Amino acid sequence: MDSLFRFIVKYHLSLMFLLLEGISIILISQSSYFRHSTTMAKIDAVKGNINKVTGVWKEYFGLKLKNRELLDLNLSLLNENIYLKNQLSYNLRQYDSSNLILDDFECIPANIVENTPNRNNNRLILNIGKENGVEIDMGVISLNGVIGIVDRVADHFCTVISLLNTSRNVSGKLMRTGIYGPIVWDKKDIRHVEMIDIPQHIAIKEGDTVVTSGHSLTFPEGLLIGTVESYQLNKGVSYKVRIKLSNDFQSIHNVYVISAKRKPELDSLKREVKFR
Repeated sequence: MDSLFRFIVKYHLSLMFLLLEGISIILISQSSYFRHSTTMAKIDAVKGNINKVTGVWKEYFGLKLKNRELLDLNLSLLNENIYLKNQLSYNLRQYDSSNLILDDFECIPANIVENTPNRNNNRLILNIGKENGVEIDMGVISLNGVIGIVDRVADHFCTVISLLNTSRNVSGKLMRTGIYGPIVWDKKDIRHVEMIDIPQHIAIKEGDTVVTSGHSLTFPEGLLIGTVESYQLNKGVSYKVRIKLSNDFQSIHNVYVISAKRKPELDSLKREVKFR
């Protein structure tokens, strides 16, 4: 009996040991799975963050490339626009000796490195100069219209007299009537300039478009300056026309310098005949 009792006790103890060992294995297995799952979740989160950062950088460099492509496209379209406008002008006029160069303009892209829109006589500095083919008296425009005229040139930079300056005028034209006059700034408002000396018999309308006259090789004919906002008789003799500029001089960044290939020839001729 004693031996039988000892056998039963030993058998039950072994069975309980195996049962407890099995339970332990199951618990350890479940715990390992939980830790494994938690670790994998953390790894997936880190991988996700890495992918996000990588995606942001890829998008950033992709946007820079696209921006460069858009600037090149704008330049191409701008050159084509100038060419087509001048060809149209040529076809309409058939020939006009005052419009000397009709299809010989090209644009040089540039960035503004300094701008002073809030002074009495404002200038800009561009990041291109002699090495890029820039010369004094070249016109400067943006996609929205006229900016100013180059007045000083270094090897890698140039300064520009903007429309918001009293030391240099641009010749403008009322597109609807064809009447032209000087564009001046009265130092009052950086969003407006004036066209002066417009004969009082000319019919002016608010909203009329004002463009470059094309009477020099600084600007081709037909580049946008702004629109007529109001007008009034000046001393009862001629109209003074208030023009809202097409450019906001506080927000411009990318510009184009206009080069007329035959301008040196014209300047040389003017010097020979002392044309002022």
